[in-house]
Amino acid sequence: MMQSRFHIIRIFSRIHQLIYVLSGGRIGTRWKGITFLLLTTVGKKSGKIRTAPLAAIPFGKSYVVVASFGGSNVNPSWFVNLKYNAIAQVRIGSTVKKSKVTIVVPGDPLYYDLWKKAVAIYSGFDKYKQATSREIPLVILTPVNS
Repeated sequence: MMQSRFHIIRIFSRIHQLIYVLSGGRIGTRWKGITFLLLTTVGKKSGKIRTAPLAAIPFGKSYVVVASFGGSNVNPSWFVNLKYNAIAQVRIGSTVKKSKVTIVVPGDPLYYDLWKKAVAIYSGFDKYKQATSREIPLVILTPVNS
């Protein structure tokens, strides 16, 4: 049952990404009041470009994304890729920026404030946290001057 749930998440993510890209960011950027970004990383093992649509939590000039993977017991592949390469591409709408990656984990004082912001935007993150035994990391994406 859980495997099929994560398979469905992957399928919907691909469809979301396709619509986002084909519409030039006009469709797929916002849903139910939540802003979505496209996070592009380089695969740790493959070296291939990988993109994932993620809920974006505003944090000053940065955005925070939650590595929840729907409450899976493993981190999402995009998070593993970011641990390997701390620079990513972030697209919001039609705007694309190179961003520096900062990983925030439980125990970091900033984590709890950011988690509250994330749950205020999408309460499902708390359900994901309860569904898994792993600690769900957060990632701050800060634009860098290019």
